[in-house]
Amino acid sequence: MSRLLFVTTELHPELSGGAGVLVDTLARLLSPTREVEIVLATTEPAEPDPGRGIEVHRVEIPATGFRERSRALSDALAAIARPGDRIEIQDFEGIAFDTLLRRHELDLTRCLVTVRFHGPYDLLAPAMDTAPDDWELPSLMEQEAYRMADLVLVPAPGHVRTLIERYGVDADRVVVAPPPVAPLPRLERRPSARPVFAVVGRLGEMKGSQDAVAAALALLEEGVDLEVRFVGGDGWSPTTGTWMSQRLGSMIPNRFRGSFTFMGPVDRERLPEVLADATAVIAPGRFESFCLAAHEARRMGLPVVLPDLPAYEGLLDEHTGALVYDRTVNGLAGAMRRLATDPGLQASLASAPIPDPGDPLAAYATDPRPRHPRTQAGLATAAAQRMEAFMAAHLPPPGLRRRIYRFLPSDWLHRIRFLPWRLQQKLYDEATWHEELVRRHHARVAKQARERVEAVQRRIAAGDFPEVESPDVTFVVPVHDDVRYLGETLASIYEQTHPSWEVIVVDDGSTDPETRSHLEALDWPRLRVVRHETNRGLPAARNTGMRQARGRFFVPLDSDDEVEPTYLEEMIAALEANPRAAYAHCYARLYQDIDAIWITRPFNPYWQLLGNGVIGCVLLRRDAYEQVGGYDESMTLGNEDWEMWLRLMEAGWDQVLVPRVLFDYRKHGISMSVRTEARFEEGRRMVRDRHRGLYETAAFRACKERWYPLVTVVADTTDRPHPEVEAVTSVDGLLDTWGKYVADVRGLEEVPVDLLLEMAAALEDEPSAERAVTSGSPPLVLRRRWSLHDPGSGHAGVVAIPSPQPGGTGSLPDHLPRHGWSVPADAGRWGVPVQRQAPEGSGPRPAPWGGEGHAPKNQKAKPSPRAPP
Repeated sequence: MSRLLFVTTELHPELSGGAGVLVDTLARLLSPTREVEIVLATTEPAEPDPGRGIEVHRVEIPATGFRERSRALSDALAAIARPGDRIEIQDFEGIAFDTLLRRHELDLTRCLVTVRFHGPYDLLAPAMDTAPDDWELPSLMEQEAYRMADLVLVPAPGHVRTLIERYGVDADRVVVAPPPVAPLPRLERRPSARPVFAVVGRLGEMKGSQDAVAAALALLEEGVDLEVRFVGGDGWSPTTGTWMSQRLGSMIPNRFRGSFTFMGPVDRERLPEVLADATAVIAPGRFESFCLAAHEARRMGLPVVLPDLPAYEGLLDEHTGALVYDRTVNGLAGAMRRLATDPGLQASLASAPIPDPGDPLAAYATDPRPRHPRTQAGLATAAAQRMEAFMAAHLPPPGLRRRIYRFLPSDWLHRIRFLPWRLQQKLYDEATWHEELVRRHHARVAKQARERVEAVQRRIAAGDFPEVESPDVTFVVPVHDDVRYLGETLASIYEQTHPSWEVIVVDDGSTDPETRSHLEALDWPRLRVVRHETNRGLPAARNTGMRQARGRFFVPLDSDDEVEPTYLEEMIAALEANPRAAYAHCYARLYQDIDAIWITRPFNPYWQLLGNGVIGCVLLRRDAYEQVGGYDESMTLGNEDWEMWLRLMEAGWDQVLVPRVLFDYRKHGISMSVRTEARFEEGRRMVRDRHRGLYETAAFRACKERWYPLVTVVADTTDRPHPEVEAVTSVDGLLDTWGKYVADVRGLEEVPVDLLLEMAAALEDEPSAERAVTSGSPPLVLRRRWSLHDPGSGHAGVVAIPSPQPGGTGSLPDHLPRHGWSVPADAGRWGVPVQRQAPEGSGPRPAPWGGEGHAPKNQKAKPSPRAPP
């Protein structure tokens, strides 16, 4: 089992809080069977309890600032966590937000990061009489943490629906994990002369303490003689700005003060004694995630009175000893009245079966795999964009200095960044000078876009685009309720150096009046608009356009993207030179929210099964499109292009990569591509289910053995010594092979297969290492292929293997150039960062057919004869 890190801001007995009790209890229960450590994030001094016997990492975080606290924790956690760890973080205050947002940056993508549901602010706020005005930000951070987490642990079945319906968490990522409920002896009841209702737990507005008092007062006014006994510590009332005991005391008339008892905190061991004469325990909380007091009361044989909350669904009702009311004070008073006046009901509830919330350790019996890195990235991008939108909506109104910046020259504004940091921050806080720079940039970009469209319109007016009867290419541009960028998209088509093309704009059931009006007025040469009366989705819109197209090639182009002027010229040349290629694809420029060059990995059929490595904007051969029947119109949630690339691959078609930046991909807002990435695992399952023949075990294994064996060796013979080890007889032969690791074993009597697989497993556990070596003379060296072909791969370091096996008489060069593996030299001409798909970063095989990839880092067992995919 992997190491388990509990991350918390509370820890019993060092720091008070229910979450701290839970963490302490779970850590003690789990530590005999797995490695457990605790990360305590706190602003207070706290000496770890030596009796626990579990390592506690104390992390100091700021006392204020939700984002600052979350960031400080994530930075500290990155230094503590190891790849393969299981990390469990509390939900409240959004403390987990930054860890999940920055997983790639913090090197936590291989850690299973879970969030435990205790009580999010947006559910706690309605339970208070006064809503705090600073809870919006942490509430958003909590919700985004739920969405980004690999798993969300909920304490009761009723909260599963909350996570799915309220926060949009995937159902398979919500796990019921009840807290441990310690055994308590059943009471030897000593009924008092009058009914006694006990309220167990800290006094608080969210705990409904004031509702218990109000309900009891209503019954006392009716003449029902009873006692309400509060057992628990004091809490704060935000509404009155006083301690809850003071607030409750002010509610009670003098004539009824003898009916209310405030006992303060009581040790659990004394509860049976304190509650022996109780009629029932009231749990009037307006929000509960679990309510330990209610479950403990039932274990002692006491009836409980509680509101209709998700925390109790399927666990506590009259069949298990609970009287459930409708969350109102009147409902609570009615339930108390029934129990006070009906001894038979008391006895029936007391003798009812004890509810079983489930095994608190079951959720830790196995560790699921983390989400795919692409899903992690998609979810983080969406979370970051929602956070940016929230922060922008909550900016203070412009002050005097901010208005003055509108009139300052841009170079003056740029100089602010060279001021001392404290002064720079003051200007940032009070005048947001950087926003003025952003505003000017957007204004400049918008002006350039208008001028560009106007230039095309002047060429149209000059007759530069005569109609073409048989165009080479048809651009298909779907539109749905958004034409903000359509002019720039069309302008990029009309700027093509290749002259033979047409455009079909498909209005996919737009209902926005501005969009419909714009499309109706669109009267450009070589352009037709066709319309769906209802929104049918992107694949259907593309099919509609392509079925009406006249070109022998198609280009699916979204209405917010663009192509470079030489796109058609270069892509057509590549496709015509490769008659077995169904499509030509290229590199992309990402712009607007992001500014970068996107370099796709080399095309490999096995990698393509694991994840799409081809951009959606391709030059597509009509014959190939028609042979496979076009896009699958049921793929409305994304991945429709990937699914078709696989159909083309099944049909025997090849592809061709043009290693040039010819496509401009606009990244803005939470686009469909972001949503698709955030649903990567789901999308991959949908693709797999449509291609069962490709993913069936035997076919999948054969594809892997051909296109991605674990090791390629340069040997004295081409005989294949093992399904995971292929052989070539020359170094140049490596250029036609795909093994993840390579070794030169020429001169050895036989290929040391078992040792090579062991060395490969060691490199799997050290993904940043460049090679594994034995202690032989000369050593046997196993190198990572990516680093052999790409000097910029970033791999470095050596893994020592305790074996005396020497290497062969041959050796590999330091660098063996190979097309597609390294970043093209001209990518730097754009002057922006270069992003790339790692050639070996496709991820594990999609479930359920076979294993889910490589073992976690901390599992050092010798690999099986057949390595995992």
